[in-house]
Amino acid sequence: MTEFKNSRDFLDQISRAAISAGFRERILGVVTPPDKSYPIIGLSKKMPSRAPRILIAAGIHGDEPSGPHAVLSLLETFPHEWPELSPYHVEIVPLINPTGFDRRQRTNWQGIDLNRSFGSASPPLEIRSLMNDYRRRKIDLFVDFHEDVDTPGFYLYELSPVESESFGAHIITVLRKNSLPVNASEIIEGMPAINGLILRTSRSVPRFFRKGAPQGLYMKKLGTVRTLTFETPTALPLEQRVSMHLLSLRTTLKHWKPGR
Repeated sequence: MTEFKNSRDFLDQISRAAISAGFRERILGVVTPPDKSYPIIGLSKKMPSRAPRILIAAGIHGDEPSGPHAVLSLLETFPHEWPELSPYHVEIVPLINPTGFDRRQRTNWQGIDLNRSFGSASPPLEIRSLMNDYRRRKIDLFVDFHEDVDTPGFYLYELSPVESESFGAHIITVLRKNSLPVNASEIIEGMPAINGLILRTSRSVPRFFRKGAPQGLYMKKLGTVRTLTFETPTALPLEQRVSMHLLSLRTTLKHWKPGR
């Protein structure tokens, strides 16, 4: 797998793959640091019916390239390798933080962690663009591709209606069957975890986020029933991390029943 180091080259390839896959491209916003401008693009593949809506996001941290590359792989093999997505409206934001991607840093060009900025009173332009777009319609399922430099294996965060309907255990089982490492720690990022799953079912969402919040929690505030955030270990080869994301997404779609 070729790893893109430049956001412009990457987004050019994304655009070509998206057109071939039948997705429509929109510019959600433009970031303008002193050196050049960077578009924040959104992709959509809509069904003619009132189908459930899935949103896939990637690249909010610039030093986590496997998420954007997983989106590219999905687009390059869509639709023939993704029949699971055919019944749904599919929306994708392939690279939320292009300035961080070019610099290979977690934050954007202003040093802001974009995944702690959702819902704040004065979010950076990247997040304001997404918030303006996300509020336009209801998202039924949200999936966010991330990486973690410190983890020895895959783990995920899941906001699920009830514990018995969690997808996390199914995802972990499939990864292990494919000999992919899972973080088995009982505490991950300061939170209780069971077999790589950090699960929340009844976490309340404040009316306002004073300092901002992660994307998954913001989506829940907007009414998304289920959100999942996948974390792959950066120590593994890029191709293996991409496989983890896509296998986790495919497993999610296998078990998802819209409305639950």
